[in-house]
Amino acid sequence: MRSRRWQLVPPAAAAARLADELKLSALLSQLLASRGIDQPALASAFLDARLSDHLRSPMLFREMASASCRVADALARNERIGIYGDYDVDGISGSAVLVRFLRAVGARPEPLVHIPHRLREGYGLNPIGIERLAAGGAKVMITVDCGAVSHREIALANARGMDVIVCDHHQVPETRPPAYAVINPIEPNAGFPFSGLCGAGTAFYLALGVRMQLRERGGTVADLRRELDLVALGTIADLVPIVEENRVLVKYGLREIERSTRPGIAALKRVSGVGQMSSGAVGFRLAPRLNAGGRLADATRSLELLTTEDEGRAEQLATGLDEENRARQGIEREMFVEAVRLIEAAGGVEGKHAIVLASPLFHPGVVGIVASRMVERYYRPTVLIAAEEGGLGRGSGRSISGFDLHGALATCQDALERFGGHKMAAGLSIRLERVEELATRFESAVASRSVPEDFVPQSRVDAEVTLNNLDAGCLADLERLEPFGTGNPEPVFIARGVRVRERRVVGEQHLKLRVEQNGRVLSAIGFGMTDHPAAGADFIDVLFSVMSNEWNGNISTELRLRDIRPAEPARG
Repeated sequence: MRSRRWQLVPPAAAAARLADELKLSALLSQLLASRGIDQPALASAFLDARLSDHLRSPMLFREMASASCRVADALARNERIGIYGDYDVDGISGSAVLVRFLRAVGARPEPLVHIPHRLREGYGLNPIGIERLAAGGAKVMITVDCGAVSHREIALANARGMDVIVCDHHQVPETRPPAYAVINPIEPNAGFPFSGLCGAGTAFYLALGVRMQLRERGGTVADLRRELDLVALGTIADLVPIVEENRVLVKYGLREIERSTRPGIAALKRVSGVGQMSSGAVGFRLAPRLNAGGRLADATRSLELLTTEDEGRAEQLATGLDEENRARQGIEREMFVEAVRLIEAAGGVEGKHAIVLASPLFHPGVVGIVASRMVERYYRPTVLIAAEEGGLGRGSGRSISGFDLHGALATCQDALERFGGHKMAAGLSIRLERVEELATRFESAVASRSVPEDFVPQSRVDAEVTLNNLDAGCLADLERLEPFGTGNPEPVFIARGVRVRERRVVGEQHLKLRVEQNGRVLSAIGFGMTDHPAAGADFIDVLFSVMSNEWNGNISTELRLRDIRPAEPARG
């Protein structure tokens, strides 16, 4: 395993004020303040996170009035509404939000949806989907999680008689696309004060805006609280910050998933083996199965799963997606082995700042996942490209903490057929004869924008504790911080000089320990840590998060190890 820097967050001066004014524990106050939630009003809103108080009006979006009026007019005139969504979980769940909402408010005819085929059509708007929606009679086309840079395609939709409403959250061009309305929180002049919404969140806000219009007109309204399960799926899967609006949406969305009687959600939970609901359960169990259809074949089945009312059909769809997810995992393993072989054959990454690899063995639907695994192994910005017949490659990139991948790729833009994304992830297409040029230029771009310390992964540590500190009060504080995710990471602690009482290997590669400090003995699990250099030490410093396990009515505390290192025995 790679060596890591342990960076202990210094005590925040504001923590004492939070503890005093809000009557919080010292630990919870420190955790809040170290996340930038350092004002009592902010902290109170963060901990309470109520739907009724902490979701700002959709009408703050500068073009929401135009967008919502146009949709409301379409509903009144019985004009068909088309939805053009992306094929990932964010696009699928956001499209499902709009489908279910439009059905609930009586849209006639039925909304028509196009989700592009990843392999045949690729990311974003394309003439195939636009012509399909136009042929189906759509007069309004709403994009979900795409469209921000699709000037030509939106112009085509206009020419085919469709007014286009863009719901997106990706990087925006200097010139506005020729859309009827643009709802994009990342736009400098968007008007909405929170830029972190994902595609599903933006679609949800459009639904909120339309609901307000319908209410003013005396029309049918719908209970959008029931759609928060779909919003939570997209928000968690897309790794946007779980703060402000997103924290509220995810908090209540997880509750909806937990108790959902929606056939598709129930079936998805069953095939995923999910019991207790959390952000982790969504990100690592539910989302990969929803993504599997779009990665290997057709994402419309995932959309159908989230919108069907037929229990039998939901079971059939969920089982099929689970099988495809298993197939995806096999492809991923083979691709990872090939990527590592190519790197090692080229001499490894010593002295290199970036990784760019192309291979006919790479699957275009899985390159992003494997790029993430390569970042974990080598900690370099990575671009993997699936070399396809016809001389074209489709690739995906992933970045390291704090490095702007999109900005680095922008310096190589003239070598690419197309690209898009954000600081941490991007997609691209390229002529294969230009891959070597991309590798050289991308290496230079990364080198010029980085320093050596950037390539040593860093673990942010919230506090130093003893095992005896991990009591019921600590667990209650951690529960108040949930849900965790980007922008609100699960707290990580250090305990020094703990003694290893027992060690064994479980599941072939996971390290299971019993550790003791000052008479307190706890279980610990280190996933994938059997080959860690400190795995055999008798005394270790441990970097960990806290897990609470329930079995037969008994609740126990367990450490989820993030890193370990040899240590001297603890004193006292």
